[in-house]
Amino acid sequence: MSPSALAVAGGRGLTIHGTRYPVVLPSSRDPRLHLAAVIVSLQILGQAALDFRLSIAQILISLGTCALLEMGITLWRQRVIMWPASALLTGNGVAFILRVPGTRHGDWWSLRGWWIFAGVAAVSLLSKHVVRIRGRHVFNPSNFGLVLCFLALGSSRVEPFDFWWGPMSAWMAVALAIIVLGGLAILSRLRLLSIAIGFWAAFAAGIGLLALTGHAMTARWHVGPITGGYFWWVLVTSPEILVFLFFMISDPKTIPSGGTSRRVYAVAVGLLAALLIAPARTEYWSKVAVLGALAIVCAARPLLERSSFGFGVRRSLAVGAVGLAAYAGALVAAGIPAQSSAAAVPAIDTKHLPQITILPSKGVDSKLDRKTAALIAHDVVAGLRRRMERQIAAAHGRRVTVTGYRVDRLRVRLEQGQGQGPPVAVATLIGVRQPTVYAGSPPRILQSGAALPFRKTVRLEDDGGRYSFVGKTMGRGR
Repeated sequence: MSPSALAVAGGRGLTIHGTRYPVVLPSSRDPRLHLAAVIVSLQILGQAALDFRLSIAQILISLGTCALLEMGITLWRQRVIMWPASALLTGNGVAFILRVPGTRHGDWWSLRGWWIFAGVAAVSLLSKHVVRIRGRHVFNPSNFGLVLCFLALGSSRVEPFDFWWGPMSAWMAVALAIIVLGGLAILSRLRLLSIAIGFWAAFAAGIGLLALTGHAMTARWHVGPITGGYFWWVLVTSPEILVFLFFMISDPKTIPSGGTSRRVYAVAVGLLAALLIAPARTEYWSKVAVLGALAIVCAARPLLERSSFGFGVRRSLAVGAVGLAAYAGALVAAGIPAQSSAAAVPAIDTKHLPQITILPSKGVDSKLDRKTAALIAHDVVAGLRRRMERQIAAAHGRRVTVTGYRVDRLRVRLEQGQGQGPPVAVATLIGVRQPTVYAGSPPRILQSGAALPFRKTVRLEDDGGRYSFVGKTMGRGR
């Protein structure tokens, strides 16, 4: 639209091609503005201090898509120009949770996966206008779009934000304070605090039972499976779960209308989330399970609102006891495939290992212990030896020059894995390399070149309890 087509009229109105449209702005007391302030504050913290793997461009694409669609629909239906407060929350919700693998923190204007952000934002926004019952939209918009996205595209293209945001620090404490204090203030004002409490209590109980049965979850920020009390603690205190319970399941437009129905709704989301997590072995599917639980319960909201829940005290206790027993049995049975079967770290000969220095890890909630570092060093040396042997064998007795390596020192740390993969060990090798000519069968040494110093950095990934090289093993040394 050209600038000449727009003219601001007196008062809150806008004239477009001779037609005046009222401009509707939200009140400063609108809870949607307060919620937006919380989420925007978290986004700023994420970019400035918490290393969110999300670009400003990806955020703006989500916001812009939802805002333009909502303003267009409102103008078409109601003949008014309305500030898209709800749409901006939907777009921010999509951007806050959605991640595209390969996006690096600090690449502020990356357009990586822009079409995914735009598509999920559009589907989310349109869902509240298309999927409706009795004049109300059924699903939380951003939740609906995100669940469809994760199920349709899978972990190779998209992923939800991690349960674990990073080690405790001053900035992490600020983020948690913003989530909890902001959530308590908003839900107290809306009288919806019981929903957050009901969900958290049910979810914590279900995850607690899973933890007792030996449930194991893998994550790219943790070495080995996450089990036991730590599994419970990571999930129930996760900032992502806190954002979910304070700002997503409590959406006034999608919760049931009655007090009892709301409490049942909250508990149902918590219990169903734990049940869907039970067979999940990875963090990816555990997070999708939590989001999916809300979508399923929202779909059943009309049934909750029609149910009276008018049992007597004795009957309520009996029904509750039977229901909890059945739920516990289903939870334990569903969790059998994901129970821990982690093997112990294999014993290795440490007499001939290089000198090992353990460096601080980055973005990983695991400390690299001496035993694991020794295993990495052992597998590095063994991997280099196997590489040399494969090159000699591939020559089939012909003359071949192979570079051998002697690693004298090794410096190692951990980094987050790619996508949903396990953490990667980054090892700097320092030692001597020597080209050697082999021939014959069995192979024999014909000539040895000069020994030269080398220093190389390699990456290794946990492969069933042992570490194998990721990508190119070794290049030329210096």
